[in-house]
Amino acid sequence: MNPHNISEAERILADTLVRYPMMFCSACYFGDPSDKSMKVNNGTMTLIKHNSKRYGITNYHVVQEYRNRFLDEPDIRFCVGNVEIDLESAVLDEDRNLDLCTLNFDEYDEESFGSGGDVPTRFLNIENFDTIGLKEGDYVLFGGYPGVWRERPTSNHLIFDTLSTGGTQVIDVTPRNIICELAIDKCIISLSNHRERFPDNLGGLSGGPVFFHELSGAGISIFKFVGIIYEHMQDFDSVLIRPASFIDNDFMIKR
Repeated sequence: MNPHNISEAERILADTLVRYPMMFCSACYFGDPSDKSMKVNNGTMTLIKHNSKRYGITNYHVVQEYRNRFLDEPDIRFCVGNVEIDLESAVLDEDRNLDLCTLNFDEYDEESFGSGGDVPTRFLNIENFDTIGLKEGDYVLFGGYPGVWRERPTSNHLIFDTLSTGGTQVIDVTPRNIICELAIDKCIISLSNHRERFPDNLGGLSGGPVFFHELSGAGISIFKFVGIIYEHMQDFDSVLIRPASFIDNDFMIKR
């Protein structure tokens, strides 16, 4: 679609699609923003509200990297947005093979999870985690916080720039995986302050939410949470997604 030849309604829809995934996730990072000499790692934390309780979902490899560093750096902090998390008490369940980790955030202030920026951060209210109906050829939306775009404009402040797509095509669906093409030349890239070459390393997207979007008969947008990003396959221009159906109603991981 030529961005210079679309209607106002199409422009509003495109903007909504790009921004939607970023409303329900925040940067999770470990390091010390006040210490320029300390390395900072980051991933993405998907924020979910289920049965009036607040939860987070990210990848096992994200929290495990924090633990690996903690062994040598006992003062290292684990944060989600503006909240410092006691990781081990927050973790509900984790699985290395599925590369998933679920966390309980009920004891933390909901308003503090934002990472700043133009898009407000909130917890997504959902009733179930099924991915019934998603098929090859459908389009999904996803978002996250690539680490290569992280900035430290002052000695004690971090900015996490974002990547979000308004639609990327599903190329395969199995009980264990959803695979979608990144097709960066066709996707809408928004919310980034950078105009440089697109980075090869999208590691910070790990843990980002993925949504299926469709229009109802009345033209109303319907969004369904379908999974969590766990790997960017650079050589194949694709993203691997763990289906949301691996999470049960108690936020435990189905094995």
